[in-house]
Amino acid sequence: MDGRQVALRAGWDSACQLYGYLHGGGDLTALPPGAVRLNPDEVAYGDALLGYARFYGTTATYRQSSTFLFGSATFVAAGLAANAIANSSARQRAQAQAAHQWRDQATVRTILTNQRLLCDYRGQWLSFWHQGVVEFQGDVAQWLFVLRYEVGDPVMLHGPAAPWFAVSIARLVYGPAGLHLPALAPLAHAVLEATRHQRMLGGPPGPQALPPA
Repeated sequence: MDGRQVALRAGWDSACQLYGYLHGGGDLTALPPGAVRLNPDEVAYGDALLGYARFYGTTATYRQSSTFLFGSATFVAAGLAANAIANSSARQRAQAQAAHQWRDQATVRTILTNQRLLCDYRGQWLSFWHQGVVEFQGDVAQWLFVLRYEVGDPVMLHGPAAPWFAVSIARLVYGPAGLHLPALAPLAHAVLEATRHQRMLGGPPGPQALPPA
């Protein structure tokens, strides 16, 4: 396996182990204090690099061309048609650029605490508070998840560490019931299969199977 595959497997196995531990009644383990200053009652649980993006629309402008034409009626008609086509194409490009889509894509250092996600985006720490989460979506089998907030644009995080962060955030935001969210179903299935395998063989479970590609 190449480095990317190794990282994905390690991230998946780590998420499965955490899922099984939390499902069995365990709790998240706090990290040692770091250089990033947190609130007095804030505890950090994870610190990793993740792919990052925000979903929103914007405004885009375009310059409408207008050419003064003279000559035969046929020539003028052809010129006007060409201008109309050019303006229509420019307008469509501007509309496509302004449409809602995933923007601000980057790889960011992400710190998970009991209160928020801290993302270091282009040298600025952005806070996404757990209390504002309205919906948790995603596909951990594809190493990504999306958080939708009452205020603000949706946030997508992805990469090898994403499944571990997804499990942790689901537990922090929704409590024990968060482990049963549909987005975590592939992890729940993998942990169940590993437990069955362990019981059948009477030994420790092997590495968790990767989800389908």
